[in-house]
Amino acid sequence: MLDKEVYSIALKNTLDEMRNACPDINHAFLFTEEGEIAAGDAETSEKVIVRVIDAFDSIMERADAIGGIESVTMEGGKGTVTLSRFGENYLVTVASEKADMKYVGTLTRVLIPTVLRVLEKLSPTPTKSLPPRLLNLLSLPQRLKPKLSLSL
Repeated sequence: MLDKEVYSIALKNTLDEMRNACPDINHAFLFTEEGEIAAGDAETSEKVIVRVIDAFDSIMERADAIGGIESVTMEGGKGTVTLSRFGENYLVTVASEKADMKYVGTLTRVLIPTVLRVLEKLSPTPTKSLPPRLLNLLSLPQRLKPKLSLSL
């Protein structure tokens, strides 16, 4: 997988753009199955994200008995909170009461999985899948590695 910082920046930018496309989304963030924050939009503080993750934690533990959670939607007088699963990540969106939830849902179901797939495709190949000869070269001390030059 890509370096966590690069991965997080790409997801944060995606969440910010999602909020730009739909200003009725007040907050959006992603966290992993382990409860680690993957990314949050510019308007949502880490403190708020942690509190929301903690609130969903007990729901997710209880849902293990039925195979886990794919999505949860809670509607209140001031808006809607949605938790959606995308592979090993969960997306939380908080939208105002006037938000078009069909549009929010379509936006999140298209944009987030697309970006996650692109990030997975960009991730480097693990070294264990390299040919043994190349692995041996990589494990040599720097002073013993052959100098390679390319000319075009």
